[in-house]
Amino acid sequence: MRDSMIRSSLFMALVFLIGPGALAAQKKAAAQKPELAQKPEVKESAPSSGFDSFIMLVPPRDTATIRKSLKAANEAEAQAETRRQQFETMRLGARSRIESKKVEIGRLKERIGIAKKDNREVDRLGMDAERKAAEREIDLLKRREELRQSETDWEAKRAELAALTGKALQLELQLATRRSGRLRTPVGGAGGASLDRVIGELEKQTLEAQRAQAASSIEVADREITVIERRLDLLDAQQRVLGGE
Repeated sequence: MRDSMIRSSLFMALVFLIGPGALAAQKKAAAQKPELAQKPEVKESAPSSGFDSFIMLVPPRDTATIRKSLKAANEAEAQAETRRQQFETMRLGARSRIESKKVEIGRLKERIGIAKKDNREVDRLGMDAERKAAEREIDLLKRREELRQSETDWEAKRAELAALTGKALQLELQLATRRSGRLRTPVGGAGGASLDRVIGELEKQTLEAQRAQAASSIEVADREITVIERRLDLLDAQQRVLGGE
């Protein structure tokens, strides 16, 4: 009986010592449960109302890349013009040789007529062979002239394409510069709205220039096909001459 009273007294003393701390811990845990149970709400930020919220129909590029492309377009235009002049010079050379051969053939025909009257059959046959060779050469020269003409036209179109490409790139460069400035301008206000209109107009002009560039590239491709066809014709003619046809 006495031992039971002693154990009961010790238990009550232990509860007295640890009770306040345990009670405080329980209250703290009860207060934290609702916070843990609730799922945090994530709010999505509203899209910006600036010009970036609109669809940019001309894909943005950095100005350094555009300037590099612009430099290449200017160089391509100069190279195409140089080649055009070279092909034109070769065409004129072919035309000059054709005219010279025509004069040569005319003289051969006169000499052939004289040899025929004088019954110089051997001379006549020799000069007639020369005449046929000159006529075959004229045929090759005409095909060469046609080739040089097509190459001249091709290079002229390539120069035109390069010029149109340069124009489109210049407009794109202006557009990129304006867009960069717009990012530093407040969204609201008359200044921002005015700059947005300028950007919209530049985007339209850039797209129109790119459309003209694309149309020109189709013409360049057509001229290139013509050049290849002329080269095939000349190759075929040369092979027939080499074959003795």
